[in-house]
Amino acid sequence: MTRDAQEGLFEAPAPAADPAPAPSSRPRTTAGFAVAGHDPVASVRLIGVLPHLDRPFDYAVPATLDAAGPGMRVKVRFSGREHDGIVLARSARASTDRPLAPLARLVSEDVVISPDMLRVCEEVAERCAGSVGDVLRLAIPPRHARAEKADRAAEEKESTEASAPPKDPVPAEETDEEDEASAAPSDDLLTAYAGLPALVSRAGAPQGPVPRAAVVLEPAHSWDELTAQAIESLPDGAGSLVIAPDQRDVQRLHRCLESHGIAHEVLTSADGPEKRYRAFRRILRGASRVVIGNRSAAFAPVADLALAICLDPADDLLVEPRAPYPHLRTILQARSAQEHCALLLVSRSLDPQTLFLAETGYLHLLPPVPAPLTAVRPHIEAMDEYLREREGPSGRSRMPQQAMRVLREGMARGPVLVQVPRSGYVPAVACTFCGTRCRCPQCAAPLVLRGHGGGLQCTVCGRREDAYRCPECSRTQVRALVIGSARTAEELRRAFPDAPFRVAGGAQGPVPDDDVPDGAIVVATPGAEPAPPGGFAAALLLDADAMLARAAYDADVEAVRRWSNAIALVRPQAEGGRVLIVGTATLPAIRDLVAHRSRIFLDRVMEDRRALDLPPISKVAEVVGDRPAVRSFLAQTALPDGTDVFGPVDVPEEDDRIRSRAVLRLPVERSRELADALRAGIAARSAHKVPGSLRVRLDPPDVF
Repeated sequence: MTRDAQEGLFEAPAPAADPAPAPSSRPRTTAGFAVAGHDPVASVRLIGVLPHLDRPFDYAVPATLDAAGPGMRVKVRFSGREHDGIVLARSARASTDRPLAPLARLVSEDVVISPDMLRVCEEVAERCAGSVGDVLRLAIPPRHARAEKADRAAEEKESTEASAPPKDPVPAEETDEEDEASAAPSDDLLTAYAGLPALVSRAGAPQGPVPRAAVVLEPAHSWDELTAQAIESLPDGAGSLVIAPDQRDVQRLHRCLESHGIAHEVLTSADGPEKRYRAFRRILRGASRVVIGNRSAAFAPVADLALAICLDPADDLLVEPRAPYPHLRTILQARSAQEHCALLLVSRSLDPQTLFLAETGYLHLLPPVPAPLTAVRPHIEAMDEYLREREGPSGRSRMPQQAMRVLREGMARGPVLVQVPRSGYVPAVACTFCGTRCRCPQCAAPLVLRGHGGGLQCTVCGRREDAYRCPECSRTQVRALVIGSARTAEELRRAFPDAPFRVAGGAQGPVPDDDVPDGAIVVATPGAEPAPPGGFAAALLLDADAMLARAAYDADVEAVRRWSNAIALVRPQAEGGRVLIVGTATLPAIRDLVAHRSRIFLDRVMEDRRALDLPPISKVAEVVGDRPAVRSFLAQTALPDGTDVFGPVDVPEEDDRIRSRAVLRLPVERSRELADALRAGIAARSAHKVPGSLRVRLDPPDVF
């Protein structure tokens, strides 16, 4: 849809260019009801209907529902069933000469979506080859009557208190000293990055270009504190939206904003329907202009939105698992364009997509102001050949003596962190002789070791294999491919029997930030590390080669991201912080951690992706479904010229079903052509009721 067409969504539809029937005072309707006295025709967009029905439909407005206006939620009858819909516009004439059915019910008189947000939903649908109805289902939470009633009462109470005469101010001498201390300014992190104060000062400006930037934080700098200072620097009345990938990150930011005295709303997927809708309605009426949350808060209707911040945009938790599977970055980019709000991406390491956006001129990379390395990062070293030779035989082991020394010295100053790639005891086992991975003979799922002295067990059907025999060489001896967090903690307990232990991630669940005593050893999987208030005194990154050996084209970039997030939890070198990486020190990803702010690794990654036409250099789509459905979709969809089609190939799944998968690729400059073609193909398939299941995703995180 063109921009001109989008801007007219909430306006009365223009008369058709073709000869139309003579206008009448009333539209043709089905019998049995009286229409409204003015603008009796409502243009309604249905929510969650089939793709080929993803367009506005005209309905007659009964006299009893004359209050229905643009942006309100209604119930309508369509194809014999009742559907949710959004009123786009009211007009005097219909765009069709067919009799109009009436609006069934006005769900609420709340205007739940604005014209700008509707255009955002349309832009996201177009970029993701989806339907606007599916995006609306993501953007607007289901109505909760009790929450709406309670919030209306709160709104009336607030208006009554606002109209009451103001109370006498508290004398200055009676102000608590603690409040004055809490208001004292902390270190100014905004000035630590060149250009960041200018971006915040330009946020929400009605004129001029929209400021967009990305910041790679120094390990010693807190993203919570930087976000709080950015929000405090906004002008009064300006709205802000902050998205974090994880629920714990949202809670940490919540505590930070409370310490700064910043009123805000928390909107997360963990909230129940009532709490979520009440928060949504407070945001909708402008009572809360600072909103924080995870992926589900991306469409929060913040009034006067001036600044949108996203933490760790490369995290796969920011990919919506429901159709049309948009990435949070796509949603915020659409909001930045439609609502003219500044966009800031904050991360611990630079990812290829952000670098590509900077190279194309969409945003700017804001470098840090030079500072002593000992003040902004811990001492980072890798187990290179010199250290391994010095250690002797233990230097080639999984946990050399150098690692033990780092842990022992760190425990004397505070808690220490040990990061391992996988949870469990021994999550991957292989034949000692031929290296064939051990799999269940019944369902072919991986076999694992659950504990010390236990037999092999299937992760899917639960079958126990006490007498396993390799199907390739008939040998019975097996070895561990990957050591999990439980086995690592067991080994460390034997070496440090008096130290308190915490295991985070997997079946053990998370560890609270305040449950990490001094001298404790925390064994955690990537992303599950707690953040103690004083930081870790040391960190040990084990099995680095195993993280880099993951079967994915972005394994090295993802490993650097996870390592960088763990390093940010360690104290700076000036306070004794130290990090040891146990892996092949000559690998580019590990060398990138040791070198401070080097671009050699990421430049090499981008060079390789250009040579291989991998994202973000190319736009990639994945088509997965039943074998006949995938083949017929590819045969009937008019793909753009030059589209590379890989497959379809059969992919066996755990439930013994055989599904097909095809990958489509086109230069990123023509990404809209690919999205439009896939969208048209999905709509045509829906209109012809082609049997079989099918899923189409653009830019899936695990495509290669």
